[in-house]
Amino acid sequence: MRGDPTLGALTDQDLEAARTALRGAQHTWDLRAATLAGGEAGRARRAAPPLRAGPAGPGDRAPAPPPPPTRPLPPHDPAAWQQILNDLVGGRIADVVFAEFTPDRVHVVKAAVDASGIPRQTDAGSTDWDTLLPPLGQDDDLRRFRLAGGIGTQEAPDRAEFDAAVTRWLRTHPVLSRARTLVLLDRRAGWVLLERAAALLRAARPPAAEIGPGPPEPAGTRGTDTAEAVRAALRTAPLMVDHSLLLARVDRRTGEVHAHTQVLFPAGSRLRRGETATVEITVYGGLATRAPVLLPVLAGAPAADGTGAVTLSARQTALAAFAPARLAFVLHGPGEVTGAGAGSGGTPPAPGPDEGRAPGALPDLAALLGGLPRHVIHPPALDVLLTVEMSGADLAETAERLEFVRGLVAALSRRHGPGLRVGLVGHYDHVTHENRYGPRPVLLHRIPAGPAHAALDALAGWRPARREQDTVSSLEDALKETGRLLRARPDRGAGPRAERIVLVVGRRPPGLPEQHEVVPVCPLGADWRTELDALRARGVRVMARADPHTAPGKGPQGLVHRYTASTWDALRADGSFRPGSDTADDVAEALAPPWQWDGPPCRLALATPLL
Repeated sequence: MRGDPTLGALTDQDLEAARTALRGAQHTWDLRAATLAGGEAGRARRAAPPLRAGPAGPGDRAPAPPPPPTRPLPPHDPAAWQQILNDLVGGRIADVVFAEFTPDRVHVVKAAVDASGIPRQTDAGSTDWDTLLPPLGQDDDLRRFRLAGGIGTQEAPDRAEFDAAVTRWLRTHPVLSRARTLVLLDRRAGWVLLERAAALLRAARPPAAEIGPGPPEPAGTRGTDTAEAVRAALRTAPLMVDHSLLLARVDRRTGEVHAHTQVLFPAGSRLRRGETATVEITVYGGLATRAPVLLPVLAGAPAADGTGAVTLSARQTALAAFAPARLAFVLHGPGEVTGAGAGSGGTPPAPGPDEGRAPGALPDLAALLGGLPRHVIHPPALDVLLTVEMSGADLAETAERLEFVRGLVAALSRRHGPGLRVGLVGHYDHVTHENRYGPRPVLLHRIPAGPAHAALDALAGWRPARREQDTVSSLEDALKETGRLLRARPDRGAGPRAERIVLVVGRRPPGLPEQHEVVPVCPLGADWRTELDALRARGVRVMARADPHTAPGKGPQGLVHRYTASTWDALRADGSFRPGSDTADDVAEALAPPWQWDGPPCRLALATPLL
């Protein structure tokens, strides 16, 4: 026989190998606990815990890396939890108590629904570990290390002592000991003492459901603490009432203003864990330009006195007068609706259902409904006639005037509506030629006052021309034709008299009926001063939008300059606009008679357009 003749006895080498293996196993166990305790996202370990030493000799093997926890965790959305949630929202159970053992503290959260069926959660007596079991230590890293199962070189709490402390706390807790519906959050695997505490809870009071970790959250989102985990679970509850946007609606026939609720998310809507739902609607601006309006989102339908609904949010935005605006709203769960402006490209972080509910943070619904105006007072009818100089130094000059006129007519149509009539007179130079072989047969384009769309259609066929001289245009003939159009327009009937405005759009002044020094004469003998006086005598306001004059101020050109300046002063006595500074929208706002509220200004967006 070879070897040690004493069968079954351990040699010194066997004993040392066993000691080395034991030290390696101890070190690996503590290393696993330390890795688990310091490996949660967003947590940096301040100091290494006192691990038990492993093999250190030159021939000893280094311990293998600690294996990851393999205990299966419960699903994040089990059927038992969905049934509990249905019972909670449906009123069949009064509340639900959530419990979770985390490395920092023992969390207890209580959830109940309000009158609108929206789950609300509150802390129900969470306790720190150093209060529940002081021997775990005051140092956060050491406590986490021990809760993960680490032993280390310092004296650790006895397992029996840990069990007794947790069991005593469970039996005396004022909420857990009386909870009829208990849900356990079990989202961590491998934490030895946390799993032991959860087993004690199951033995003392079996939970109705267990919820595991949810889907992975993208970087930069809110943390996965217990309150957020409970909120994420409650967000999967169905909506018991409609979630709506409060708007104002104006009766086009009578002008009466009423509150209107636009349903964003109907009752019964439900989200899966981690999902959101987005809806887009169109609202309309009121009477004031870029006026701030409130966008209250309600749960339920309010009565006239504001009862029956809860205000969830009320962000403020600015809307252009009379213009539509496309808005997006995002549902994160019952009672959680946020706004994302059209084209925002993303969804803002979801606030909790209890955020922003401090006194004064949301408008008083009864005061908001009671403060609506009674009626909209429509403006009087409006007739606008424009004279447009069609001859310019180049095509770009006249094209700019035509573009302005198109924009002005469109803006007036948006602001004023069916009470608007637009007429146009385009005028060319008396000596303008199509080519060198023949005169241009057209002096004036005439569009009688009518619907704005008809004027826009007619403008599409107008063509600019180059001017033949720089002193005067045929504006005197255009003013004369404008007077004819006003006298010949059909009667509006028995309604109130329309406001009438003539806007002169051009660069050069009109000619005179007779030659005056270097100012050319009108070949047709029209007198612009006579026509201007006649228009104003009939109550017509005459305004001008004239290009700046750049002629020199001395000699014959000085006479032209003085004549030009005095003529434009007379033409713009009722109002003046300058290219480059007054846009088409600015001019439309100045020309159109104002709409008015009968009562205070409306603080809500409109559900339907005024026009």
